[in-house]
Amino acid sequence: MKYEMTKNADWSFFRVPELEEKGIVHGFCTGGTPWDLLSSKIKHDFLDAFLLKDAVVLTQEHGSDVHVVCNGEMPHSGDGLIILEKNVAGIIKTADCLPVILCDALYPMVSIVHAGWRGTVKNIVGKAVLSMVEYGSRTQNIVALLGPSIGSCCYEVKGDVCAVFKKCGFPEHIFLRHSNALFLDLKKANEWVLSGYGINEVYNVNLCTQCNGTLFHSYRRGDTGKRQINFVSIKG
Repeated sequence: MKYEMTKNADWSFFRVPELEEKGIVHGFCTGGTPWDLLSSKIKHDFLDAFLLKDAVVLTQEHGSDVHVVCNGEMPHSGDGLIILEKNVAGIIKTADCLPVILCDALYPMVSIVHAGWRGTVKNIVGKAVLSMVEYGSRTQNIVALLGPSIGSCCYEVKGDVCAVFKKCGFPEHIFLRHSNALFLDLKKANEWVLSGYGINEVYNVNLCTQCNGTLFHSYRRGDTGKRQINFVSIKG
């Protein structure tokens, strides 16, 4: 499976067409598209464009709380969602952190999480996988999509961050050293987590948000008040 960039109304985004054909509506949006879904007009236009009945937008906390949406629930805060209800989108906003979408098209069931470095060391992706399994999914049926995020080319971190990852058991290869500086590879870190849960079908939008200023907002590049939205839903 491969990603393609497409557009629907005002939203330009990356998606995997084969998953779309299986009823998984999803996308990693670019920075030039509307992202503030707290605006009633933007939310209305988004729901209309993607034929949705609602969208869940969390106040993100850089934590590891994952909520389940199946009977009209509307959680307010956290960093991950499990969606069982059809035509309801889970929304995650990012501007360097890694958005991760998990799909079981057979169940069907989907999840979306916000995995910055703090959420990654707190195992938010693993918690999402376990929640999906608890609700009936099988790990061999789960496909993981890793969206645009800051890459190891740009994500310089200090030694204290490295120490936290090592304390949590992460391997050394998620860090790179260049000219006495230390760089974190968020995608490798989360791929390692996923492999530990038996999920090896992982598709990566291999684009760095900081490098690609024409496509994405980047917190580290100075876009502190802007975000991309990332979404997933089950087609009804």
